[in-house]
Amino acid sequence: MHDAIVIGSGIGGMTAAGLLAGVAGKKVLVLEKHTEPGGLTHVFRRDGASWDVGLHYVGEVEPGSQGRAFFDYLSGGELLWTRMPDRFERFVYPGIDISVPSNPATYERVLSDRFPQEAAAIRRYFKDVKRARRWAILGFMRGMVPRPVEPLLRWTQRLTGRLAKRTTGAVLAARFRSPELRAVLASQWGDYGLPPSQSAFAVHALIVSHYLQGAWYPEGGAARIARTFEKGIERAGGSILVAQEVLEILTDGSKAIGVRVLDRRGPLPVERVYKAPIVISGAGAAITFERLLPTEGEIGTRTAALRGDIQQLSGGLSAVTLYLRLKADPRSIGVQGENHWINTTFEHDDTTAQSRSVLEGSPRSIYVSFPSIKAKDEQFHTAEIIAFVDERAFAQWRDRPKGNRGADYSALKQRIGDGLLRLADAHIPGLAALVSYTELATPLTVEHYTSHPGGRFYGLAASPQRYRSTQLGPSTPIEGLYLAGQDAGCLGIFGAMMGGVGAACQALGTKGFPMIQAAIKSGPVSTPSSSLPPQKKRAVLTAKRALTPSIWHLEFEVTGPVEGYAPGQFARLHVGGGEWRDYSIAGLEGQRVRFLISTRTGGHGSRFVQGASVGTATEVELPLGQYTLERSGRRRVFIATGTGLAPFLPMFESLQAAGTLDEAVLLFGYRTREEDITAEGTVLPGRVIRCVSQDEAPADGYRGRVTAALKNLDFDPETTDFYLCGSSGMVADGRAVLEARGARHLHAESF
Repeated sequence: MHDAIVIGSGIGGMTAAGLLAGVAGKKVLVLEKHTEPGGLTHVFRRDGASWDVGLHYVGEVEPGSQGRAFFDYLSGGELLWTRMPDRFERFVYPGIDISVPSNPATYERVLSDRFPQEAAAIRRYFKDVKRARRWAILGFMRGMVPRPVEPLLRWTQRLTGRLAKRTTGAVLAARFRSPELRAVLASQWGDYGLPPSQSAFAVHALIVSHYLQGAWYPEGGAARIARTFEKGIERAGGSILVAQEVLEILTDGSKAIGVRVLDRRGPLPVERVYKAPIVISGAGAAITFERLLPTEGEIGTRTAALRGDIQQLSGGLSAVTLYLRLKADPRSIGVQGENHWINTTFEHDDTTAQSRSVLEGSPRSIYVSFPSIKAKDEQFHTAEIIAFVDERAFAQWRDRPKGNRGADYSALKQRIGDGLLRLADAHIPGLAALVSYTELATPLTVEHYTSHPGGRFYGLAASPQRYRSTQLGPSTPIEGLYLAGQDAGCLGIFGAMMGGVGAACQALGTKGFPMIQAAIKSGPVSTPSSSLPPQKKRAVLTAKRALTPSIWHLEFEVTGPVEGYAPGQFARLHVGGGEWRDYSIAGLEGQRVRFLISTRTGGHGSRFVQGASVGTATEVELPLGQYTLERSGRRRVFIATGTGLAPFLPMFESLQAAGTLDEAVLLFGYRTREEDITAEGTVLPGRVIRCVSQDEAPADGYRGRVTAALKNLDFDPETTDFYLCGSSGMVADGRAVLEARGARHLHAESF
């Protein structure tokens, strides 16, 4: 039995869980649908490089600020921040190129120098921003203070909210004559996901004021947030469980008492029930009240008005994101880590035209970010290009499995990605020449990993109607149930965090707000946890040997039995500091786990492996993942390079036990003979094609890349399953070859 359950490990849920654990010592269970904790603050990796998926910059975390105090407390003081360049934003329009300084007075002068005829209106605009911000902050406070105090703040808001509840477009039109200036001032609407004609001036004012003193980024990347918060949760006896899809919030009468979930850590989902007197949902208001709770009976009656508001606020946009790995530091082309908002038009409100232009490969507007510079990563160089798009354009592929949506979907992604890069390169010359690898995420990607309906990651639309609602906030009509995240607070990382603060305040009762204030004022606690949660195990390295100059065989002995493992799954290994890395399990016998790990990239995981010796102790979470054998009855073809062979080795043993291994085919690619690690397999398929790209091929092998060999492979697209595993480039190229040849059943895992 836990003291509280939190649905979702985004910044809102993690904030609520961390405060309940740290302030009140509560044992909190956090349930995350994805296999990686963090929600929109998590990162994903390819060949050592990493990209943030939701956090691109944060304001108001300068030393001594309230925001920094919250982050310091929840992270035990371990989360460090890097300040972005003084000119941290760049707004580009036809004939206009403005770099935004980290000082409001300087910013005002920059705008007045560019639009001198509007100088007086610009001064008034910044005063309007401050007024609307103060009004919106009262809304945050209403969700944090004890209920008897809330009506007073609500009454104060009613007297002062006229400006804040107008649309951003209406306020700008009333203040400025220049359409160009109106467009420039609305440039950051991408930070709240609703164009000026639809968004409330309150949210615009919050975002603008949030960045008036510049911006910051977590040192080491956004993933550090969840990993540092996690320690405080575990210290109080709680834990984060990943791969947990919450199906239902359980109720008894009008009270929340727990959740029913599908545990997807293994190849087959297992239904489980967890109970607690407090349930906090960070999954979003729409999912919470329209999917997880009944819409009829007593619960339905109690939530009817709230669901009515939610349905009116279901708009907003999703986006596509092109992730770029770069061959060299982007500072070599003049980038210093600033964000670039690039627009080919001054029109922000025609989102239909924007979406169409993205799909056609000629986007009107994009946002470009350089996470590697911001995270102080001097080894792997990365960039991201984002463009808003209507998620309905991807509806025809929604029911197709992730990673196997077909050649037409891949062709659309290629067209979109090419267009995004062309526009970025036109305004950041030299960017395209630095690119070594690209990967595009669509609204379907967002929805798959975060459950945001349609991939609309900003949640409920930040329209004037949202700020008129009296139903939304951390408190709910269901006893014991609270909301965290953006829908309880405001859009963006900091707004979602305040939603989590509000949820914790309400869950702790009338003393919650002063308890949290006192804890934050007292500062962070950083004592280590004395025990591990059940899903994590201590591990000791028992064997290590080099297979090639850059590939190692490692064997660990873990404490306690490993349950529910299926060949093909992976383990998450603690590689020092706050860093964890995922590695496919190459073998498991009892409490001994084998890995094949490459040190080629030279990252945190590589350095851990190189420095580890027999007796080295660490922690591991396992098993995880659903990259396992499909019981289809079709012929199986396995394609791997390097340590991509690892998950296949236990699969081969499973097929041998079933008597079907001889029917399978393995294509294994490597550069020189010394890199052939197929001897690690105690059993191999009946046919093995070794593809050597820089050496003489064996008699039954192929001279060339493994993807080239695929072009000549004889197969029936309807009756063949393909399993690809290896570097992101090989998997992408292999998928393209197979899709072009009509393959229908693809299963891929990229490193």
